[in-house]
Amino acid sequence: MITESQRVRIEGHRLHRLVMHPEETVPVKAVAMFYHGQGDYAERYIEVLGPFTDRGIRCVVTDLPGHGLSPGRRGHCGDTELLDAVIHDTLSSMAVMEGMPYGIMGHSMGGLLAARHLVQSGMGEWPIPNFVWLSSPLVRPGHRRSPVYLMLIRWLARIFPSLTVSTGVTAQMCQVESVTEKKSPPEVEPKHQLWHDRVSMGWGTALLDFEKLVGHSLGQIPQDVPLLYTQGAEDPICLPELARGVFERLPSNDKQYHELEDVLHEPFRGDGSERLFMVLNDWLDGHC
Repeated sequence: MITESQRVRIEGHRLHRLVMHPEETVPVKAVAMFYHGQGDYAERYIEVLGPFTDRGIRCVVTDLPGHGLSPGRRGHCGDTELLDAVIHDTLSSMAVMEGMPYGIMGHSMGGLLAARHLVQSGMGEWPIPNFVWLSSPLVRPGHRRSPVYLMLIRWLARIFPSLTVSTGVTAQMCQVESVTEKKSPPEVEPKHQLWHDRVSMGWGTALLDFEKLVGHSLGQIPQDVPLLYTQGAEDPICLPELARGVFERLPSNDKQYHELEDVLHEPFRGDGSERLFMVLNDWLDGHC
């Protein structure tokens, strides 16, 4: 893999973009847009996306405002219009508009954004992708909050859209502790300083709206797009029972669901991650 860092100006924001190219000896046969999670950043996915670049799929991840190396208040991604501008710019940069085969992928919040993208492609708003990977998608962003709290967020978003609160997510919720002879007691891989646990009122409201759109419009998803859905069986953030319910409603003719036992929110890190990569490699061998 060859990585390339870029700065792109979109709607007045100078955002960080990471492009992961296949090695020079590997011809590019497709491109893929990856949506990162809330509080997350592009560089965390270099190893995760290796199976794609190994097969000639160039991958692009753009840090949304307030994330990673992109400027802005931590946790405030802007609004729906800015997100759509990022999508359009990314697809244009990948030559998707000129017919290059492409995929959409995302983890956690990014999985919800990828699901939204897929629904909208069925509505004619974006080109229909050639493949999709949803990794522990945040299909119910408000499931851990009371109805009163969610109503308060919507009210505050009108007055203070950039005001942020904690998501409540911790490193211990994301990956299984790795026990080795050199680590006593067991440790969890620490979060990088670029990671954060903030979300703004405005962006949180947008995520709730995306949840409604996806939930009400799953039938719009193109049926012929191959889809992989991976989920940790012990995920305390994106609950597996919610994942199963969404997967069962997907109209895709070619869909696979893999729920990995004894794995938390990030199946690609910590103990058990080798099983995620086995699933991913097998699926890619059969579809890409």
